Amino acid sequence: MKKKKSLGSIILGLLAAAVVWFLQEKGFLEKDGSLGSGAEVPTGAVSAENFTRVQTQGQGWTLLQNCRLVTGRNGDGDSFHVKHEKGETEFRLYFVDTPESEFKQYGGGENNGKRLAEQGEYFGGLGQGDTTTVGRASKELVKKILSKNDFQVLTKWENVYGPDRKYCLVVIPWEGREIYLHELLVAKGLARIHTRGANLPQGRGYQDQKSFLKGLEQDAREKKVGAWGL
Repeated sequence: MKKKKSLGSIILGLLAAAVVWFLQEKGFLEKDGSLGSGAEVPTGAVSAENFTRVQTQGQGWTLLQNCRLVTGRNGDGDSFHVKHEKGETEFRLYFVDTPESEFKQYGGGENNGKRLAEQGEYFGGLGQGDTTTVGRASKELVKKILSKNDFQVLTKWENVYGPDRKYCLVVIPWEGREIYLHELLVAKGLARIHTRGANLPQGRGYQDQKSFLKGLEQDAREKKVGAWGL
């Protein structure tokens, strides 16, 4: 009798774990136990004509060609490991910050709840569930784009806080043209304009590029795409 009860408890435990996993995958339940909305992130078509014409030569910039995304490593919509001609580097995009894709607990009782709240507030007061939903959408889009084809990285090898990560611009093919990945993320409502910027190679200065991104963001808001449609 005890064995049957034990087996039944195990089965119930497995079923409960499966339900929790399903709810988290669908965005109805966060890892901290809070409820998510389960809403789908609205998408919209974005023409390559909306974006800056890419220049790959500029003072202080290094162009890395035939880059490949390193899968299976920690990464999200704005940070990822890249294999390139000079080795392997963890890069972070200039200009943008994509929402965290999940609630995380760190050592010492710390977590990323405050950062998620700041990101949600930027997009009009999203709750944690919707914010992480946007984070997952941006992460999936970037992985899909960077895994599909080789891409280019422009970097000045500037540190992100410490030497383990470097800032960069990523150049991707889009509708037969080359565009900057950070502009696409803003235009799709999947990133906030936040963090360090840089003067574009043979192009706009930092402040002018930030203003250009604000224009892309306003268009995304009006079309209610990405986070702006939740």
